[in-house]
Amino acid sequence: MARYIGCAMTKKEQVKAIFIEEAGEIIEKLDVDILRFEEDSSDFNLLNEIFRGVHTLKGNSNAFGFTRLGEFVHHFEDLLDYYRTTRDEIEEHYLDLFVGSVDVVKEVMICELDEVETLPGGYGEYLGKIKDLIAIKTNKTVVTVPQMSGVEPTIDAISMSDLAAEFGLGCQEEVSKTVTNCIKTKQISQEDGLNLYLINLTLDSDSYKRGFDHLIFLHLLKEKAASLDSFFNMESIGTLDNFLSEENKILNVSIVVLTSQSLEEVTEYFEFLFENEYLITLVEPSITGVIKERDIAPEKPNIVDARKGSDRRKDDRREPTETSSSSALTTKSTIRIDTIKLDELFDSVGELVIAQNFVAQNEKIRAIEDESISRAIETLSKITKKIQDRVMSLRMVAIRDTFDKMKRVVRDTSKKTGKELRLIVVGEETEIDKTMIDSLSDPLIHIIRNAIDHGLEADAAERLSVGKKTEGTITLRAFHKSGSIVISVSDDGRGINKEKVLQKAIERGVVTGDENLTDSQIFALLMQPGFSTADTISDLSGRGVGLDVVKTSIEKLRGKIEVDSKEGEGTVFSMVLPLTLAIIDGMLVRTAGEIYIIPTLSVVESFRPDKEIVHSLKGKGEFVSMRAQHIPVIRLSDVFALDVKRIEPWEGILVCVETGAGRVAIMVDELLGRQQVVIKTLGQSLSKLKEITGGAILGNGDIALILNVDELCPVFES
Repeated sequence: MARYIGCAMTKKEQVKAIFIEEAGEIIEKLDVDILRFEEDSSDFNLLNEIFRGVHTLKGNSNAFGFTRLGEFVHHFEDLLDYYRTTRDEIEEHYLDLFVGSVDVVKEVMICELDEVETLPGGYGEYLGKIKDLIAIKTNKTVVTVPQMSGVEPTIDAISMSDLAAEFGLGCQEEVSKTVTNCIKTKQISQEDGLNLYLINLTLDSDSYKRGFDHLIFLHLLKEKAASLDSFFNMESIGTLDNFLSEENKILNVSIVVLTSQSLEEVTEYFEFLFENEYLITLVEPSITGVIKERDIAPEKPNIVDARKGSDRRKDDRREPTETSSSSALTTKSTIRIDTIKLDELFDSVGELVIAQNFVAQNEKIRAIEDESISRAIETLSKITKKIQDRVMSLRMVAIRDTFDKMKRVVRDTSKKTGKELRLIVVGEETEIDKTMIDSLSDPLIHIIRNAIDHGLEADAAERLSVGKKTEGTITLRAFHKSGSIVISVSDDGRGINKEKVLQKAIERGVVTGDENLTDSQIFALLMQPGFSTADTISDLSGRGVGLDVVKTSIEKLRGKIEVDSKEGEGTVFSMVLPLTLAIIDGMLVRTAGEIYIIPTLSVVESFRPDKEIVHSLKGKGEFVSMRAQHIPVIRLSDVFALDVKRIEPWEGILVCVETGAGRVAIMVDELLGRQQVVIKTLGQSLSKLKEITGGAILGNGDIALILNVDELCPVFES
């Protein structure tokens, strides 16, 4: 797609660029779906999803001249079509062929985009295997498909059965029609003072374990309802052999309720559910029409989404098969937005926030004792904050896609090392700035590979000897903590030998033997370039060229990496990142009349030291003794050569911060408070200052510089 940027595109090139973008999304989804299918090859709904993606690639790739990709996916589609049509059980040893074929699709797509004549090495091999397997399977005389009452299925029956599964007909359609008729009837008989709601419950499979089932909400609604009708979609109910009493298999229940209660009162019944588990729609009395599934846009109703709390007038789009007398509900729709435009919008909103703060904090305006002006400024402040929050949320995306990619890394590394393990994913709905997502993949991949290859025990026998299960566990977790995002990779392996790390660091001259290092400082030594404690070097880890790159990548995102380990129990690598790269949460401090911002992510504590704990050594600078540690004191007036009267450390305030080289204490005159500020890049003249990462305009118009604490070091007097 980059080939088309910077010049005017023809219509054909525009369409081709759209295909390339969509093809990338399809291939990413295939990469995730094929792993899920490998775990459960009996999931034919998922097989249908994979088939549809490959089918779309086939048609579009041939249309745009990507014939090599078209040739491969054509035969891959035939193989998928055979299994989805016949519902034959897929032998386990053939699953690698499916996974490998998706790899070939990815590689061929890259070759097509880069116009490389040479095909990937596995192209011919996998294409031959696909053709051979199709030939073997099509020579079978017995086709096993689900049967009813002992009747032998025909080819037409097989096809129709498949079409029903693929296009979602049957029970789901019947429920929609029944709900539609019910709503029409209720609208006719609706009296003044009564509200008509359509509620869709899609409780997660673990809802029973959390104490919720559909009947609870039916009983609650019925207590204050004039009438209530419920419609259970039983399409996903399996056979008795697969029945599990603790799992919810009823994926959708539609409730039509006529009640005097307001939308807010009805919503309170569902306040303990997750947002994806319910959708409440207020159906206006004047609306007429057909209710379809939640993804269908209504004709012209006022829809109130209980989770958003806003009325939204929808446009006139409708399905070609719908009749003119319709009513309906909808879920969110999406549009594609150029990230450059989004960044420009964010910058503009940042300027708006600065301007609003300037107005609100302007001394001349505040001196005007006029209630109407005060109300106007307060209203402006609220609106500006709301706009800022909304625009910030546009940049936030769930980390689910990144975690899904890591599943493939775990699978491939597991096979390469021969280690049996399972992956646990927690918090995949956690949102993070879109601009940070792409930069996280490489650090995550390295940490995961390192955890499997170097963290987990060498084999099952070693794990059994220390009382562990033969199967190792890798846990990938994302969560919010103190205004930051934490992404951690943990294993239940052998842990890190602190003594071995320290000894290696002493041998390399990184540290001296007389230093009193904490556990976190010892583990941080692993981030030194070329540092490795691996006894053997593999193609996955052991060369000592990875963790320092991980550290550098995370620091570029203004984050930090923390390591915690217990020998014999396991290790946790945690990447602590800001919520967004455009805004920083910082502590404002004043020194020599200048204001600086210290990222709160680095701040440990602030204090006024006693005279007894401050020491000065010639040639070494000033130190403060805290908890058996000697922390160097850094004077910002020395770092930036500020002309200021020199005071003693106990006359000022020390802000202790965590850096890559350990803790340091920054000496300041005054703490001004904590504040979120919009980051501004500096000009070329100031960009050379390694101690500064950017600037910010404060509400009163003052400019504050943002400190790069990792580059701060004491300045010794000559």
